[in-house]
Amino acid sequence: MTKAKILLYDIEVSRDIVEGYGNKWEFKVVKTVRHQELMCFAYKWLGEKTVHYVSRNHFKTYKELVEALHAILDEADIAIAHNGVRFDNKMANRFFVKEDLPPTSPYKSIDTLQVARGAFKFQANGLNDLGEYLELGKKAKIGYADLEDDFMNHPTDKVERLMKQYNIQDVVLLEKIYLKLRPYIKNHPNLGDIAMIHGTCPKCGSTHLQKRGFNTSAAGNKQRYQCMDCSGWCGESNIKKVGRTVNA
Repeated sequence: MTKAKILLYDIEVSRDIVEGYGNKWEFKVVKTVRHQELMCFAYKWLGEKTVHYVSRNHFKTYKELVEALHAILDEADIAIAHNGVRFDNKMANRFFVKEDLPPTSPYKSIDTLQVARGAFKFQANGLNDLGEYLELGKKAKIGYADLEDDFMNHPTDKVERLMKQYNIQDVVLLEKIYLKLRPYIKNHPNLGDIAMIHGTCPKCGSTHLQKRGFNTSAAGNKQRYQCMDCSGWCGESNIKKVGRTVNA
């Protein structure tokens, strides 16, 4: 049996620097001075207390930073990020291919932004908006635009400390939001499939399941369960799949 390795992560990326002409609303780029680059990232493994911070200033070369992110994602069974499907995961791949790194081993993605948009009607779905509305906390109050400029051009100890604070707080808030929304995630990767065991909650892996009625279909009634730990619902087919262990 293997326990799922669930990664919560957030990357910080610099802006493009371009030259061109026009105005704020209509601008024609004629030259890219510097493409977006990975500045740093923060991550933690679900179930562990420590949030790790990895900065470009920790390495001699930029490629070593990208390799460090590659190694973390390569280890994950599930990667959780806010706007991860459209931004973090794709930007990570962009950095990997630029540095001639192979694709990471396949991982499943949970995007808390997509969950917020798909299962709820919040006033706003940003990480900070969700944190405030759900009373889970806020993003670090730091002037990010100025911080980014200083980080890329004048990375003093103070600048590094502020970026670390900002990046880590995003992951802390991400984890709280994920755990709050988890019972509502209908397409959550099945942790029983990853661990190859029966009778566990597909969302949190708990064995504390209680029978709660039936799911009715044309094929008949099938037992329905609710997890007493995360409150998520699942059906018989989610917790007992024929051939799971054989196909391991």
